Amino acid sequence: MIRKNGRIPHATGLLVAFVLATLALPRATYAEVAKPTLHLSIYGHVVQVGWVVKDLDRVVDYWEKLGVKNIHRPGVMEFPDVTYRGKKTPLSMKMAFADIGGVQIEWIQPVKGKSHYDEFLKKHGDGIHHLAFAVSSPEQMEEQIASFKSKGVDVVQRGSWEGTKGKGLFAYLDTAERGGGITFELAYNPDAPPAGTATKSENEYPFNKITQYAIVLRDMKKVAAFYESLGFGGMPVDHNVSVNRKYRGQPGTFEMNLGWWRWGDVTFEWIEPLIGPSVYHEFLKDRGEGFHHLAFNVKDMDPAVELLTAKGAPESQSGGWDTPTSKGRFAYMDTERIGGASIELLWNQPMEQ
Repeated sequence: MIRKNGRIPHATGLLVAFVLATLALPRATYAEVAKPTLHLSIYGHVVQVGWVVKDLDRVVDYWEKLGVKNIHRPGVMEFPDVTYRGKKTPLSMKMAFADIGGVQIEWIQPVKGKSHYDEFLKKHGDGIHHLAFAVSSPEQMEEQIASFKSKGVDVVQRGSWEGTKGKGLFAYLDTAERGGGITFELAYNPDAPPAGTATKSENEYPFNKITQYAIVLRDMKKVAAFYESLGFGGMPVDHNVSVNRKYRGQPGTFEMNLGWWRWGDVTFEWIEPLIGPSVYHEFLKDRGEGFHHLAFNVKDMDPAVELLTAKGAPESQSGGWDTPTSKGRFAYMDTERIGGASIELLWNQPMEQ
């Protein structure tokens, strides 16, 4: 580029400004991205969040203190019919279960047997290992497994359990390595209640409904292409610079790319951190790619932050958004230190205010 007296010529400067402005635009709009081709009757709803930890009682006690109630703790359970990376491997696992808005929370502490859980703990530490999608029959499970295999994704671990109404089946798809660190599970549960069945909850506010699943990754383009190749559709991406940013009690400078899946009943958010420091950079450094947070809507942000802070989950990062169609605030509560996953609180400002 030719410069005069260290300055960019006026016409060239206008061109540069235009190019920079263009680059700052979202990478894709919702009209441009491919639509999902998978069965939304299966993949439009997460039925289970699978959480793998080294000390189950410590993690579950903490979440019970935060406000997740009616936790069922059956103790150590035996799974003799498990295959891990092609080899039979009977497992013993300490387990606990809860429910948030119709989504089962499953905590797993490996006790005996080599498994994908051990692999996860060694690489990532405590954290959310998988998100499960329900199939309607064993035959549908095999159809889905065959479909993913034809697209280059095999099963890393599968097994069964004896339910009251028949044999239950599960299969973990090998998505984590190429898909942002999260494993997708297919599950057939003959004891599951019919879809849409309301469940009574005694959870304390704000744990009434999960409103977002969020994964932190290093390369949005690669991960988005991987999932699109499997039929999950495209991933529109926004460059995000939040307003009123705070990080660990100080003014924040963090920026990130945000990818979105909005075709299910709960939004998926994919986060590629760009400028730090941020909780996302911390997560990648300490744990690698993977599931970062569960989000919950709140009626009033400040009282909700105070409530969880008093229960042992202080704010780690916060900010807001202000667009022509939406305004609001977010706050991450630092629960990652016990269990490997954070809570995000979301407040959407009524637009008439």
